[in-house]
Amino acid sequence: MLRVLRSRKKWSVALVGVAAIGTFAAVALGSLGIGFTPTNLVTGSLPNRVEAESDQVKLQTEGSTDVRVQKIVINPGGTSGWHHHPGVVIVTVASGAVTFTHGCSSATYGPGLPDGSVFVESGDAPAQAASVDGAIVFATFVAPHADPPVFRIEDAGPASCPADGDGDHSGDSHGGDGHNGAGGN
Repeated sequence: MLRVLRSRKKWSVALVGVAAIGTFAAVALGSLGIGFTPTNLVTGSLPNRVEAESDQVKLQTEGSTDVRVQKIVINPGGTSGWHHHPGVVIVTVASGAVTFTHGCSSATYGPGLPDGSVFVESGDAPAQAASVDGAIVFATFVAPHADPPVFRIEDAGPASCPADGDGDHSGDSHGGDGHNGAGGN
């Protein structure tokens, strides 16, 4: 009986060790935000496929989707950490300035700035939002339905970027210049 208890104890210690290593690896590979505080305002679901088009705007989904609206406060020097989102996110900068880096391309958004105060996040390339002086943004997430809903996936930073800082815009879903007209990401 004593041997069985010792064996179970060894297995328990081994499983705890494996779980701890897995958790450490997940945190090490991800890039958590600092000074970045999201508040969920509302979350809902569109249970059916959506096809809507009006006044030069088109929304089309393949199936059911989850929708979330967040208010995000970015403290001075704050960053979201590297991540990407399933589906599409429309971000409006209400105050301050946010530098959004998608893959190797960056632009700064905010009221009165040349790139505008709205940007769109999409695609699987790692992305990060940061603010030097602080900002308040509102984000609307439209993601494929999942239970529980998934709106953010942690990433490591981009694998490599060109040395000239020009950025590789391939993979951006906002056109060849990385912008969506009123400011892409």
